[in-house]
Amino acid sequence: MSLKYAILTLLVGRPLSGYDLIHYFDGSVGFVWHATHPQIYRELERLRRQRLVSSRLVVQHGRPNKRLFSLTARGRRDLLAWVATPAPLQTMKDGMLLRAFSYGRIDPKVARARLAEYRHLHEERLAHYRGLADAVAAAPTDAARTGALLTLQAGLLHEESYVRWCDWATSLLSRTARPPRRGARRR
Repeated sequence: MSLKYAILTLLVGRPLSGYDLIHYFDGSVGFVWHATHPQIYRELERLRRQRLVSSRLVVQHGRPNKRLFSLTARGRRDLLAWVATPAPLQTMKDGMLLRAFSYGRIDPKVARARLAEYRHLHEERLAHYRGLADAVAAAPTDAARTGALLTLQAGLLHEESYVRWCDWATSLLSRTARPPRRGARRR
């Protein structure tokens, strides 16, 4: 997937400013796709040059002017064609899991501490997603709500699974932790 389609997806419902898009990337679609502020603005300009989005300046009084971006007919066709195309299975990149691969080689207390930290981060994200899910559930039924429910449910299940994995991994490390051997030299 590319940032291009993440932005087009967000613009399908209504015109948004760059600031609005950043807000969505920091919140509602953050669990599906991450992008930095500079990446978003660079991609918006690229999409505008490709005529997939248009922009217009909105003059505001007492506040800075803003630029609103809208999906063009060409952009909508491109997005819907992409949505209908089968997606390849994505591979996972997770620095925590890569570290966990070697947790059996470090002090179990340190490994459990890292797991506790990571569990806490996933609990926070889970609480955030639950709040979003409550807001989405209260929204009127439409295509945007359906898409939000589908992706939020995947995010909720992912975070719940990660919290459960952290608990399981902590338990495993507690059971398999070996005390230092008698007579072993300490380094």
